[in-house]
Amino acid sequence: MTQEAAGSYPTKARRSPASPSLHERLPVVLPVVVAYGCSGLVIWCISEIVNNPPSDRAGWLGAGARLCGLLGSYLLLVEMLLVARLPWLERDVSVIVLRRWHARNGRLLLTLIVLHACLAVAVEAARTQSPFVGAAIGMVLHFPHVMAAAAGLALLVMAAATSARSVRARIAYGWWHLLHLSTYAAVGLGFAHQLLGADLVGSAGTALWTGVHVLVGVLVLWFRVVAPVRASLRHRLRVTAVIREAPDVVSVWVRGRRIEQLQARPGQYLRWRILTRWSWFTAHPYSLSAPPGPDGLRFTVKAVGNHSRALGRVRVGTRIAIEGPYGALTECRRRRQRVLLLAGGLGIAPLRALLEGLTADPGELTLIYRVECSEDVIFRDEIDDLARRCGIGVHYLAGPPGGEGRPEPLAPERLTDLVPALRWHDVYVCGPTGMVTTAVTSLRTAGVDHRHIHTETLSF
Repeated sequence: MTQEAAGSYPTKARRSPASPSLHERLPVVLPVVVAYGCSGLVIWCISEIVNNPPSDRAGWLGAGARLCGLLGSYLLLVEMLLVARLPWLERDVSVIVLRRWHARNGRLLLTLIVLHACLAVAVEAARTQSPFVGAAIGMVLHFPHVMAAAAGLALLVMAAATSARSVRARIAYGWWHLLHLSTYAAVGLGFAHQLLGADLVGSAGTALWTGVHVLVGVLVLWFRVVAPVRASLRHRLRVTAVIREAPDVVSVWVRGRRIEQLQARPGQYLRWRILTRWSWFTAHPYSLSAPPGPDGLRFTVKAVGNHSRALGRVRVGTRIAIEGPYGALTECRRRRQRVLLLAGGLGIAPLRALLEGLTADPGELTLIYRVECSEDVIFRDEIDDLARRCGIGVHYLAGPPGGEGRPEPLAPERLTDLVPALRWHDVYVCGPTGMVTTAVTSLRTAGVDHRHIHTETLSF
């Protein structure tokens, strides 16, 4: 292929820059909408204080407790929507961005709810002239709705604790997922407590607050339960083949009815629920490793846990339930003619599907596949065949990570040597978190604009 000097290749937009796609607007619009909701609650609470000013210290503490409680409860509903598998979020916002929102919103809501509880106990302690701990125990024992709220807070703290990176790494995905489902119970336990609060009882706010909770509950129920059940019954997927790609990697082929109606795209993932005795109760996210087509769907898994290891033994004919498709690592994010796919380890799975699914002329598409040793390469025959037929540039980078005197395989200079005119490419990156971070840093250093770097990681 002809190499060109960096900066000499003109851009050619796939879409008009004047009309950004949904995935470009949502990361800006959604935080603004949430901020407006928080502002509305703050203004309402301030107006209540102005109309009925507190007369003593306990009154001011109570006003602060109500404000923190309302804000925390509102952000908890936002958190429920972030994990409700809403299609317009899951298919248009990258997993990395959704996780960032989820983590930041979760920390803020938990802080507000804990502060609400502390201020409420301080009010009770001032009212009864009792110690703080004694007031807390008395409130839990003598007020049933406070006991329920305390149980809900305990569930939220447990979910937050298991989200810490050091803890999460030691918990199997299935158990971690089950623990986080308890946050729905936390919302229900706190609901009655909120309705009995001084700001809502006997007011129009009761109907509004109840309606918001019901709406969120319906959305969660529909997209997390009803929609997956409907899709599974409609498509009736079954395993048709299990192919070992490497000693610890298998690809699973499934077929069913009217698969084209799934509208799955190369680069997306589904949540697969293997309907066997050992795995029916959990759904795990695995990326499509081939474009959906007449042969069915293929997903590829590395044996890192009990579920993924057992997939190597799943029998042909086993039924599979699905959720999705999800994921924004698709051609919809493309804005330039030339595309670089940068895969690390099993991150090749969605990029292998994209490699075949992207519309590109010969010379416009390049794949860099980063592995620690050449034996870790999977789909080599498929990739090399596509490269020959479609004029795709392919580079396999095998070796240990940089450091301790070793050069970084994904250093900016190496990338620009391998990919002429790198700065004029759209770049799709998928792999382990550390590899993705290193790659993005190198790409930015090499002059690739952040708007043209599209990333996903393999961590849950």
